[in-house]
Parts: sequence; structure tokens; C-alpha cells
Amino acid sequence: MTKTDFICAVGKELNIIDTGSWQVYPPVIQQDKCKKCGMCLLYCPTNSVKLIDGSYYIKLDFCKGCGVCINECPAKAIKFIKEDEQK
Repeated sequence: MTKTDFICAVGKELNIIDTGSWQVYPPVIQQDKCKKCGMCLLYCPTNSVKLIDGSYYIKLDFCKGCGVCINECPAKAIKFIKEDEQK
């Protein structure tokens, strides 16, 4: 399985490929798990990951929900979390 296959599989399973529907499950960086390595920022194709005051955040205005940040995070600190389940 290639990275592209995995991303497509994740996208299809979570229904995030259809325009607009992915925002029900936005990507969230779990700050308690984040190792501050910057891999998410490096690999994000839309430049949606920002470093603010020493922590990484995803700007949903630019994020397309592709899942690259999730795949590249060695700490597995980024997940698609349903909006109504976020803290």
C-alpha cells in the first residue's frame, strides 16, 4: 500500500473527500502528544500548519483535509476528530 492509497482510504472512510463534508471531522493536533518535530508543517501541501507560541496548529481556512499531516506525524498526535467531540 502506498501513502496515496492510505490517504485515499482514510479520506473515503471518513467521507472527507467530498467538498464541504470533511469539515465535520477536522484534523486536530493533540498538544499533549505533539513532540514539536515540525513534520506536519514540513509536509502540509496547503501550508495550513502554523507554529504559534511554540505549538503547532492547523488553520482550517486553508486545510483541505488530505491527511498528509496525520500520515507524517511520528507521534501520531494528529487525528480527525468530529467537531462535536472536541474538547
